[in-house]
Amino acid sequence: MTAQDELGELYHAGYRRLVAQVYAFTTDLTEAQDAVQEAFARALARRHGLSDVDAPEAWLRTVAINVVRRRWRRRQLLDTILLRERPLARVTAAAPEPDNTDLREALAVIPSRYREVIVLHYLADLPLDEVAELLEVPVGTVKSRLSRGRDALRGLLDDVEAPPLEQVRVRAGRIRARRRTAQAAGAAAVLLIAAVGVFQPWRPPLPSEQTATSPSAAASAPPAPVYSGAGLAIDGIFNPATAPDLPGFITEFELAGGSGWLRTACSSRELPTCRPAFARTADGGQTWQVVTDAGAKPPSAPGDPGFTVTWAARGRTPSGLAWAGGLDGGTPYLASSAGGGQWQRHALPGAAGADRVTATVRGEDVLAFALKNNKIIAVYAGRVPVRVSAGAGFTPAGEPVYLPDGRILVAGPESRFYLSGDQGASFTPVGGTLPNVGELRATTDGYVALDLFRAGWVATSTDGLTWHKLPIR
Repeated sequence: MTAQDELGELYHAGYRRLVAQVYAFTTDLTEAQDAVQEAFARALARRHGLSDVDAPEAWLRTVAINVVRRRWRRRQLLDTILLRERPLARVTAAAPEPDNTDLREALAVIPSRYREVIVLHYLADLPLDEVAELLEVPVGTVKSRLSRGRDALRGLLDDVEAPPLEQVRVRAGRIRARRRTAQAAGAAAVLLIAAVGVFQPWRPPLPSEQTATSPSAAASAPPAPVYSGAGLAIDGIFNPATAPDLPGFITEFELAGGSGWLRTACSSRELPTCRPAFARTADGGQTWQVVTDAGAKPPSAPGDPGFTVTWAARGRTPSGLAWAGGLDGGTPYLASSAGGGQWQRHALPGAAGADRVTATVRGEDVLAFALKNNKIIAVYAGRVPVRVSAGAGFTPAGEPVYLPDGRILVAGPESRFYLSGDQGASFTPVGGTLPNVGELRATTDGYVALDLFRAGWVATSTDGLTWHKLPIR
């Protein structure tokens, strides 16, 4: 079966379910249907369809919801430009009884925060944790909202049927044509930028800009969500829809004293419409400017012949030591230097066959993993690191975080946070309401969590316990 045939089957099997999910964000059924058709058209316009996507339906849902959000922002901008005032109609009638009222009308008169969870959970069959992740609220909040509107669920969208797939294929053809035109224009723009050396400033909207069109919005806005579990907490941002996207995905990130930089790359499936970016911040990551890549690099490796560095600490310990980890002839080592010139090696016993070393520094203590085929085969800790456990064959993503209470925090399988309270002898999923995560890394100021929600969000922390989500992805 070809990728196009598989997408056709998904279209007929999942169209109604996806329309239901998008309908949770607007009471306009026509708009929901059009957004889902647009998502399928974009999938058909991709060279390999969705064959390279792990969760095709989740991909389609995200695209369709983003289509709705983008159209809403354009309408809001147009209203601002035209100085039009169109107050929302207030519904003063009592909530309709589900036994004698069409469900669409019932959903139209209840608050949107209840409508969203009702449709996503009951009609789209999403589990509570996925609803919480999609809406970026705690699971407990989802449960409380469900309890206020569950009687309005009967009969929704029973008459919705998928239009002919050929209609969507025609739409996909128009998208491909637009992309070819955009690529040609993009190539011309790159030549122009290279010729005149222009940089493009970029930043998320300021809070004052986000509320300028609605003076009363700030007063009634709900607090930003907080995700937590096992003593860890990640605060959210008020309105995720206002955070622009950088092209591609973040591969390098540094933050020190409020200043920082990041670099993005594009996957093979995003090329050629995606172009890597380099951005700088001077306010702790609240705003960014996309600039010409200045060639900023991670910490350099020690000048030790034969020593292949696989990890280097950012900055120095309070006593002035710089640390690095790597291999020499297949033997893993840590290396330290007080002045950056002469490095002292520290052997890592019990890790024969290791092909990589990664680590982190907290104060004067070093926590290091020796890995083979991406699995931990030994854990080392201390001011002069000694072997403390075998690592349980765990597969971490990125670098470890050494928490102040002695626990080890890592990103691991299934894009989840994991904790170890026994020096890495075992790792347990954190649970709670913490989101999915791509990987963890150290910065000069602390740590960074990349690809939160597996949607490109970034959070930073100075201690590994309290994380702050940045308005960028």
